[in-house]
Amino acid sequence: MQRVVIYLKRRTDLPQPLFFDWWLGQHRALAEQLPGLRQYIISLAAADVQESPFDGMAELWFDDLAAAEAAFASSAGQAARADAEAHVARLERLNLTEHTIIDHPTPPICKFAAGLKRRADMSREAFAQWWLERHVPYVKKFPDVRKYRVSLVESGPETIVDGLAEVWFDDLATLRRVTASEVVKEAQRHSVAHSSDRIRLFVEEHRIPVASIIRHYRE
Repeated sequence: MQRVVIYLKRRTDLPQPLFFDWWLGQHRALAEQLPGLRQYIISLAAADVQESPFDGMAELWFDDLAAAEAAFASSAGQAARADAEAHVARLERLNLTEHTIIDHPTPPICKFAAGLKRRADMSREAFAQWWLERHVPYVKKFPDVRKYRVSLVESGPETIVDGLAEVWFDDLATLRRVTASEVVKEAQRHSVAHSSDRIRLFVEEHRIPVASIIRHYRE
C-alpha cells in the first residue's frame, strides 16, 4: 500500500473551527471520490495547542504510487485540489513507506505526529538507517504507548520532511503527560542532533468509514 500524507495550513482569515468544519464536510466528500482510495483519515490539530505550521494532515492510502498519482490526476483529484487551494495558505504532500514498530488493531484516536527533516550532510538512506536502528529504541521507552509507526520518504524530489513518526496514546491528557517527561525530552534531543527541522502536531484522528469510500469507488 502507498500512503500519502498532505499537511494543510488554513488561510489566515479562516478561523480554525470553520476550517475544520470545511475539512470534515465539504472537502471530505470530495476526497472520498478519489478513484482507488483504500483508506482515509483526517488528523486535526488539538484546538488548545499553540499555533503550529499546519492545522492537520490528510492521510490517504492507495494500492501503489501509480494508483495514487492517477487518483490525484483524475477529475475528482483536480476538484479536491482546487477546493483545498481555495481554503489553505500552504499544502505539502509526502509519499511515505510505513514501518510499524508497535501495532494495535484498534488504536485510540489521539496521537503525537513528528515530521523530521534530515541534516544537510545526511543522505535519505543514512537518515532512514539512523531513524529505524538508532532512534526507534528511544521512542520504545515511552510509557503508555498504544501504537508507534515511522513512515519515510524514500525517493522523489526533496520534501518538507523526510519522514513522520506517529505515537498513539489513550487520550490527550496522557499524550501531554508523556511528551513532557524526561524520557521524551531525551528522544527529542537525539532527534534534534540528527535533523535540520521538525514539525510537531498533537492531533485527533477522524477515520472515514471504509464503506463510504468503497461506495464512492464503485460509483
